[in-house]
Amino acid sequence: QAQLPQAQAFPCGHRRPVLRTLSSRICERGALDGAAAMPKRRAGQKEGSSSAATPEEGGAKRSCHDGPGLVTSLESIRYQIVGGLRHVEPYDFDFTTHVKQRWVGRTLLEVFSKEFVAYSAEYYQASIEAGRVTVNGQKVSPGHELRDGERIVHRAVRCRENPVLDRGLIRVVAETKELLVVSKPSSLPIHPCGSYRYNSLIALLRAQGTVAPGAELFTTHRLDRLTSGLVIFAKTKAAARQVGAWFQGSEIRKTYLARVRGSFRELIDSVSGLGGGEGQHTDGAALPAGVTLASEGRIRLNGFIQCIDHKVGKYVYAFERPTVGEEAKDAETQFEFAGAAPNGESVVRCFPSTGRTHQIRVHLNHLGYPIANDSCYGGELRGDPSLPLIPHVRQAHNGVDGEVLEEEAAETTMHPSGIFLHALTYRLPDDEFTSETPLWAEESESGG
Repeated sequence: QAQLPQAQAFPCGHRRPVLRTLSSRICERGALDGAAAMPKRRAGQKEGSSSAATPEEGGAKRSCHDGPGLVTSLESIRYQIVGGLRHVEPYDFDFTTHVKQRWVGRTLLEVFSKEFVAYSAEYYQASIEAGRVTVNGQKVSPGHELRDGERIVHRAVRCRENPVLDRGLIRVVAETKELLVVSKPSSLPIHPCGSYRYNSLIALLRAQGTVAPGAELFTTHRLDRLTSGLVIFAKTKAAARQVGAWFQGSEIRKTYLARVRGSFRELIDSVSGLGGGEGQHTDGAALPAGVTLASEGRIRLNGFIQCIDHKVGKYVYAFERPTVGEEAKDAETQFEFAGAAPNGESVVRCFPSTGRTHQIRVHLNHLGYPIANDSCYGGELRGDPSLPLIPHVRQAHNGVDGEVLEEEAAETTMHPSGIFLHALTYRLPDDEFTSETPLWAEESESGG
């Protein structure tokens, strides 16, 4: 049986004990967006041989303030630890959402097929026709045209979550009356989303007892599922507003570590004018658009980031603001060479001034030095001793009566458990937090 150990809180980095001043700085500006409607899990899971997580009776919108959370008890959820991976046994679940502006006028089947990739279009059509997907509590046809504000509920039977890396207890970097700062392992999303609900950071913090039953927890920023490192939670709405305002106002100085293809020192030297002509690499090739020298040993990339595919979450860099497509957002990151790594790779220190989705990944790819194992942005799909490939579970096509087709339930593909990107340090106006250095970065030879 896989037992969850008793919760412990211990530091994995450094912090200066001056957060006592946060309460006096709480302000009403910079409020975060309200939480989306919370999905509700149905009871009825069968008892299994694996252990249950610590019970938790959280109220609606208590898991986090920015995005979906858990509103039901964890007592009937069963975890299993197998081969270094944490699995969640299948369970029934009600997905709940409201119609987004970009869905208005589109059919229910079209939106589900194109926006939600956990199931196939055939599954969604059968579920809508069987009444397992309802709109405002009513059974509708697959061709129902969505209207603004409608409430959609998808009742899924025997949901199967993707496994995540099991690193033991989630490590607590610091905790005060206002904040909880933890070090998130890669493979784990912060809050429930997609094929991850109970294999999410918030759920596991509750399961291991770090967050008390019924206690509120608010997200203040985002960190990609494949990225590891620091996550700052707020325990009150006022603290969430303050930290959120700091992030939005670029008052929090962030340092990330990345491991990229190629010798990043050569790019630094080229931009510095030490090894090539103006605007050229040392090999004579033109430098990427938007890159300039920030200071000695540090380069800066300015430009815009634009989403080109909502379904898969794909973003691209543009030197000038695009005039067509999704609205682009300005983005700036500075980079330093930190050291050489095996296989001709480099460890790079990254200093994002803005916080756009996939910003560092997109910027490094544009520079011609993609994160080595980031297959979405120029790297390769590969396993690593510290970040192995893990199964991506394909949700089975359920019959009208909820029956799981076993041949489909067995289908899996392999996907990354993480990428070489780690949130190392967050420097707040009145505090600083640092997480542990990941194993893949410790292999590097210092670049000074």
